[in-house]
Amino acid sequence: MEVEVVSHAVHSRIWSKQSEADGDRRLRQSYHGVLQSHLSQLPTRILDVGCSVGMSTFALQELLPQAEVTGLDLSPYFLAIAHDRQRQLPKEASEQRIQWVHAPAESTGLADGSFDLVSMCLICHELPQEATRAILREINRVLVSGGTLSIMDMNPQSPIYAQMPPYILTLLKSTEPYLDDYFSLDLAAELAAAGFTMPEITAHTPRHRTVVAKKL
Repeated sequence: MEVEVVSHAVHSRIWSKQSEADGDRRLRQSYHGVLQSHLSQLPTRILDVGCSVGMSTFALQELLPQAEVTGLDLSPYFLAIAHDRQRQLPKEASEQRIQWVHAPAESTGLADGSFDLVSMCLICHELPQEATRAILREINRVLVSGGTLSIMDMNPQSPIYAQMPPYILTLLKSTEPYLDDYFSLDLAAELAAAGFTMPEITAHTPRHRTVVAKKL
């Protein structure tokens, strides 16, 4: 029940104090702007990996209403909240084509080549490197040839993290145990090893980036 509140709180200081209330919305809008600039045609089947309580999933459905969207998460508790949020939407919105799947992202059980676009929002920094590698391989399997993978997450090259006082960085790592794994991961190399093109990387907030690659 706390995920949405925490997301708004954590993202409230991305930009200036004047935009604190809009931080989360602006983050997602900036991500979607980058994503749209890399789509040569509108996707009809979208997978949202690590969808949590559905914030990113509903945002994708609103952005691309013509698409069938699937939200996938390992937590049945998060998915229960996503189901509940969908039931509380106005009737026309609650009938949006969203499916919820409870499965590990490393082994989704979804069919080969069943999606045009796979999106991952704020997931990779939560993972050990081997889990990220396994997930990239699985995403490649479920994407159509030429399909798009888009990853939005913390930007390891952001000067904000480079200039962060050591005690603050230590506190951050106390709640993000795989942060060193994430910051040291050569994501471009891992994408290539999993069967993707060289990614295009865009820094779109002071501390976030979006990485877009195509399935070979």
